[in-house]
Amino acid sequence: MSYFNHGILGINARNLLYIKPFNPKIAIKLADDKIKTKQFLQARGVPVPKLIARIPDLDALEKFDWGILPSSFVLKPNSGYGGEGIIVIKDKRNDDYIKINGTSLPQYFLSDHIESILSGRYSINITYDTAFFEQRLIPHEFFDHFTNTGLPDIRIVVHNLIPVMAMIRVPTKESEGKANVHLGGVGIGVDIAKGETTYAVQYNKIITSISGFGSPKGYKVPFWDDILHISSKLQKITNLGYLACDLVIDKNMGPVLLEINARAGLMVQIANLAPLRKRLDRIKGIKVNNPEKGVRIGQDLFGQKIEKDIKNISGKEIIGYRENIEILLPQGGTKTVLARIRPDLEKTVFSDLLMDELRISGDIRQEGQESFKIKFTLAGKKIQTLVGLKDLSDKDYDVIIGRRDLKDYLVDPVKEYLPYKKRLVKIDYKSIDSRISDIDSKLRIVYFLRPKNLDEESEKFSKDNNYNPVFVYNDLDFDAEDLLDRLKYIEIDDSPLGQIFEKKITQVKNKILLLSSIGDPKKFTGSSMQLYPKPSLRYVRDAYQSMKSERVFEAGKDIDTMETKKIFDDILSEYSLDGWQIVIKDNMVVDVSVGKNGVIFLKKDAWFSKLKIEQLIKHEIETHVLTAANGAIQPYGILKYGMSGYLLTQEGLAMYNQTYFVEKKEIPRGRGLIATHLALDKSFSDTYKALIDLGIDKELAFRSTVKVKRGLTNTAEPGAFTKDSLYYIGFKKIKEYVDKGGDLKDLYIGKINIDDLDILKRIKGIKPPKFVPKFLL
Repeated sequence: MSYFNHGILGINARNLLYIKPFNPKIAIKLADDKIKTKQFLQARGVPVPKLIARIPDLDALEKFDWGILPSSFVLKPNSGYGGEGIIVIKDKRNDDYIKINGTSLPQYFLSDHIESILSGRYSINITYDTAFFEQRLIPHEFFDHFTNTGLPDIRIVVHNLIPVMAMIRVPTKESEGKANVHLGGVGIGVDIAKGETTYAVQYNKIITSISGFGSPKGYKVPFWDDILHISSKLQKITNLGYLACDLVIDKNMGPVLLEINARAGLMVQIANLAPLRKRLDRIKGIKVNNPEKGVRIGQDLFGQKIEKDIKNISGKEIIGYRENIEILLPQGGTKTVLARIRPDLEKTVFSDLLMDELRISGDIRQEGQESFKIKFTLAGKKIQTLVGLKDLSDKDYDVIIGRRDLKDYLVDPVKEYLPYKKRLVKIDYKSIDSRISDIDSKLRIVYFLRPKNLDEESEKFSKDNNYNPVFVYNDLDFDAEDLLDRLKYIEIDDSPLGQIFEKKITQVKNKILLLSSIGDPKKFTGSSMQLYPKPSLRYVRDAYQSMKSERVFEAGKDIDTMETKKIFDDILSEYSLDGWQIVIKDNMVVDVSVGKNGVIFLKKDAWFSKLKIEQLIKHEIETHVLTAANGAIQPYGILKYGMSGYLLTQEGLAMYNQTYFVEKKEIPRGRGLIATHLALDKSFSDTYKALIDLGIDKELAFRSTVKVKRGLTNTAEPGAFTKDSLYYIGFKKIKEYVDKGGDLKDLYIGKINIDDLDILKRIKGIKPPKFVPKFLL
């Protein structure tokens, strides 16, 4: 290949000329840690696959609950490289996991593989590593031109914010479904300017046809401009001066980042029949201020796209007479408006109506002065200036920018601008939904509030009911300040969807504060009452009355866990909920719990009465499971993982269904509400004794007391986890809703808050419930 004699980049030259001078060690360290990289980038608006679970050590592996895994996922080493150690699972059959190539793997194989990962076998640093499971992405139909196996990705090499070379990496049977060219995958060059496929290479040889698919040449990559902008933005965020990023085009999400690489491989130049070093030499010394400019330069230099001259390599941006600007709001976030560029005027002015809007958002005026201090960005450059006011109500723009703020720009009178809807902040709610869900998934309240020493303390209490347990809890495995910071920078508007997410952000903040205050009775109780309703005296009196009118009595328990599992399986089958499964688990505080990702947990060695089984079916399956299944088909994940305040509606609806359709009563027992009320002022021992006095059997009284006292260390102190109060209070809200003519089927849209039902109905794309309990039909 004589065309490679000059300008090809070798490994030594790459390391000496680009990695060493342009990639700081701290940035390389971040890139080598896949989990931290994705969390860091996701917080800055970069789309990444969802993290399902991480296993940092052998203790965590031993305790790992395999039931939380979906049927399809990817297992990776955190510090792996070159695709080594990655296992892609496409399905689960019985107890075996099915790889992309159809190979069946038993669970112990995955467990052994994780041990190898933890030992550092696949680590780039040959040190102890972490294993993690993440969402398996579904390739866009575009890739059907090249493969029907695995997940193809697109590698972009970026230097100086300029994308210089790209290729599609196509998995094959030889590469076992992985998109790594050195493992036998196919590399397909992509024209930087057009986003069009060119040449292909496999095993270091140029190929003109991919087996079973034909020529790879001439296909236009979807989302190409977005992909280039993401790659340039990644370099700016990570501070890696020489970077390769691997992105996937997911069928549902569009471009998604798989990983970044601080030591990019060199096969990309063979796939493009172009020497990489020549391209890198061409961009030496070019001043690039922002990703947008870097992309334009890359497309002009390294593709066949014909443009005007590369815009001002000297550093000045070219703008048109009409440009969108982003105003930086003092309370965080930005507002996008249209500006008219007027070099003939000296000073920048804002419309008085716009200033009124900004004043409401943060009161940024300097009272008593004619000028107002404003920060905004124009074509990626930040400007801080003093602006005047003017009536622009007859114009379609809100801002006029004068020459005082245009010294770093040249004006092109024929340059077009991107149209926008006036005074509308552009919000990507799909991204926000994913970001909030990722943060919320780390806040495992049940896990963090379950005492590690519950069995030991239970035994002590059983011997002496005057004893107040001292509980010990698992350490939090997240950085609370980091999560709060990530929430702070999520920008929303006042649309119906924005109102829903604003409430959810507040709820997630309160969850973080709750978990951060475990062990502090005052702070913990206060945080709990921000999340869950405080038992009001009116409801407490009603609950006491319900307890007095009917003694708690449980019929003989003769149905064991295995038989219960069979009954539940049959009910799930009736509703065609094939994606749900029953998992039997040790060390549960409650007998039954509906988890995420289609799992119902049953406590091992639990026993149930026939009445209890009927209650659980109405409560757990025909309420929690059906609403979760309906939430999963909605356009936003928040309806699956839960709107703010959804638990009050969920548990209230569950209690209503259980009370009216099984127990045939007008009002449920208020044991949880009473236990919460008692625990706020009493010790563990006194709360337990008070419940016994109400006629509750010892086992149930103990479990109820544990539930309301978890979160405290020394349970002799007053204070409570107030979640149990929402069952009774939620029931009251549902009954009031029904009495006013409300339709229970509307509450099955997903995991919603009944108070936001009217707002929810104004959001486009919300679907009616697919799964509704038979007793409501």
